[in-house]
Amino acid sequence: MSELLKRAAPGLAVAGVALTSVWLFDPALQLQADRQAASAAADSQSSADSGTSSDSGTSSDSGTSADSGTSADSGTTSGGASSDSSSSQSSDCSSAEAVTGDSVMTRWGPVQVQMSFAPDGTVCSVNAVAYPANDPHSANLNAGAVSYLDQAALQQGVQFDAYSGATYTSEAYRQSMQSILDQR
Repeated sequence: MSELLKRAAPGLAVAGVALTSVWLFDPALQLQADRQAASAAADSQSSADSGTSSDSGTSSDSGTSADSGTSADSGTTSGGASSDSSSSQSSDCSSAEAVTGDSVMTRWGPVQVQMSFAPDGTVCSVNAVAYPANDPHSANLNAGAVSYLDQAALQQGVQFDAYSGATYTSEAYRQSMQSILDQR
C-alpha cells in the first residue's frame, strides 16, 4: 500500500497544482467568486438596512464601474460621490432606454448585444441577446463566456478582455457593442 502511495504522490501533486492554477486564472471561476462575494455583501447590507456610507461603499463599486463603461470623463471615484451617483443611477435606470446593436456574424453564429441607457447617458446594463449555441460545445462554452462578457462590458466598456476559448464570440460582442456606442 505504501508503494502505491509513493507512486501516486507525484501525480497527485501535479494534479493539485494544475487545479489550483486553473482556479486562480480562469475568469469564469473568478467571476463566480466575485458574484458570491457581492451577494454576501448585499445580504449583509440589506440586513443592516440603515446603510451607513461605509456599508454602501461595497455596492457602489458596481455603480462606479458602470460609469467607467460609458467612456465619459465624469467618472470620479470619491467615496461620497459614488454612493450618491449609485442611488441616482438606480432611479435613472428605472426609465432606461434599451438599444440593440448590430448582429455580427462569426463562424459559429451571430452575436448581438443590447445596452440600456439612463436618460443622463449612464449605462445601466449590457447583455448579449444572441450568441452561438447551435452545438453542445458552443452552448456550453458561451454559457460561461456570455455571463463574463456581460459583466466585463458593463464594468470596462469595449476595452474588456476576451474570454479564453471564445475569442470569436468576444470580438463579435465588442463589435456589436461598439455599433451601439457609435449610434449615440
